[in-house]
Amino acid sequence: MENESIHTLISQILDEANEQEKHSLRFLLEGVLKKQQDHYKTYLAGFMGIRSKKLDEDTYESIIPNQELVHNPLHIVHGGITSSLIDIAMGSLVHQSLPSDKAAVTSEMNIHFLAKGDGHELRCQSHVVFKGDERWVVKANVYRDDLKLIATATGNFMVIPRKV
Repeated sequence: MENESIHTLISQILDEANEQEKHSLRFLLEGVLKKQQDHYKTYLAGFMGIRSKKLDEDTYESIIPNQELVHNPLHIVHGGITSSLIDIAMGSLVHQSLPSDKAAVTSEMNIHFLAKGDGHELRCQSHVVFKGDERWVVKANVYRDDLKLIATATGNFMVIPRKV
């Protein structure tokens, strides 16, 4: 029954969709598929189409394509998407540096939005400010493809035991 209702919904959306809406739906569905195939740890990262890599011991970079799916009504990247990009980049840096029996959760994040998010992609670079056994502090900057700084942030991450 659930599969049938999903097929019906997708068919209805496709019948009424313009090309941009079809592109957005395809991107969302590809994100779900990539999550199922373990290319992403979360659906949010899949929906955003995030690409990430560790640049060195204390630096991590995450990039998202700038597409209508992540826009606000002003046709620029929504602040919540920018915030999620920052949180993912900072949190991933911490997670990849912890032992396998530990995890980290965001306990505080402070963001300053400095310019509009436009261009082809947004690039977030996060850097370790402080490492402790129970808490980490990380700084992040988000850039457009013209290298304009659009947001800067700091985050505190609490280290916790990883659930098995």
